[in-house]
Order: sequence, then C-alpha cells, then structure tokens
Amino acid sequence: MSPDEPRCLLLHGFTGGGADWSSVFPEDPERLAVDLPGHLTCPGPTGEYLDVIRALLDRLPTSIDRVIGYSLGGRIALSLIQLAPERFRLAAIISAHPGLLDPDLRKQRRSDDQVWIRLLRDQGIEAFVAAWEHQPLFKTQARLAPEILARQRARRLSHSPEGLASALERLGLGEMPATWEALARYQGRLDWIVGGEDRRFQTIAHAVVAHRPATRLHVLKGVGHNPLLEAPERLRACLERSLQPTPDAHRISIA
Repeated sequence: MSPDEPRCLLLHGFTGGGADWSSVFPEDPERLAVDLPGHLTCPGPTGEYLDVIRALLDRLPTSIDRVIGYSLGGRIALSLIQLAPERFRLAAIISAHPGLLDPDLRKQRRSDDQVWIRLLRDQGIEAFVAAWEHQPLFKTQARLAPEILARQRARRLSHSPEGLASALERLGLGEMPATWEALARYQGRLDWIVGGEDRRFQTIAHAVVAHRPATRLHVLKGVGHNPLLEAPERLRACLERSLQPTPDAHRISIA
C-alpha cells in the first residue's frame, strides 16, 4: 500500500464538516475526512438510508480499513460496518446510537426530526442554528472559549438549509436500520468513546458493551457530547490508542 493512500475514514456529526477533525488530527494522507451528504460541499442524499450508505461505501478508496465516526458520523460508521464488516478492521465510535429497536420510539424520533426539518425549510439556517445550539445535549459547551463556539457557529451557518433538511430526512436516527446485531457479529476491534458528562450516551455506551462484551469503552471525564470540540487533544490521545491493532481484552477506561 502506498504511504499516500488513506487508511482511516473520519466522519463528522450533524451540522459539522470534514474540517471538524482538524482540531483533533494534523493533516495526514492516511486520514480521509469527508463532508457527509447534505453538508457543506456534499450534495443532499437521495434514496433510502441504506442507499446512501451503499453509495458512500462504493466511493471509498479500497485502502480504507478503519473508520472513526462522531454522532451522525458514528451512526454512519456503524451502518458501513453492517454492510461490509470485513472491510473495516478497526472502528472507533464517538457519542453515537446503534439504532432504535422500538417502533414507537422510531415513530417519535421521525416526528421530532420533522420539527427541525420544517424549521430549516420555513425559517432558514439562522433560526435553525439558534435553536439547535440551545439543546440540553450541548449545555457543557457553554464553558468553552467564545472563539471556539464562534467557529462552530460559523461552520453551521455556512450550510444549506435544504442540505441539512434532506440529511435529516434520509439519515436521521428514525430512518436508520438498527445495527445492534451487526455489532454483536463484528470481528474487528471496536472502541466506544463517550463524554463523562453525557449521561444519555453513556447509557447507550454501556448497553453496547453489554451486547458486545469485546467492545472497549472509554469515558472522557468532564466532557459532554462533543469531544471533538470540548477536548480535542484528549480525544486524539484516546483515538491513537484505539487505532493500534492490539488484541487487548475488553476494559473500561476513564480519562
């Protein structure tokens, strides 16, 4: 394999972009950070959820054999593994959900996402971003430096409202086929990373470990839902350990 061929795919969260990873990793030809469908440079998704995942899989360089995903990107990473488990030897999932199993919860999530979709289409990107940033999920970000939050807001405001609306319609949690069974069968190394102050996603992470005991869980103390933004250096150190193909047994680390 050429040293210039990418080996690791980096997938950002909703309202983010491939450039989000620049705070975590220096530029490196081995890492490929893409804009996901409906975000920034990437056209909105078409077709059903798994159609979008298959299209992404088909476009990946054949050299890619590991994947890191945050939030929406983590869900997409799980779906890539579901479709092509033999393709990815290593995976690191950050603050993500493996998919809803309860039909009522799926219906409720679709309804909730429709509120955001209507806001994007009826009132535009500024109204959407103002509302999106005030969710309890992101409350720990209030203590970050103003310039960090300003950069995040500027990136969010640079999106097309229709692009984000279409991403929610096609790639929302309510549209995602659950990946729990695919996780249980996955033979590669799986690391799961979550913020110590993100109680909701800690619960999900522990459920993943119970379902797949070989999973290595890492809890970042004092961090909320978005470690890329809140603790990029600690996240990088965690990911660099995660991507070493060592046969360590399952453990829970708190960093």
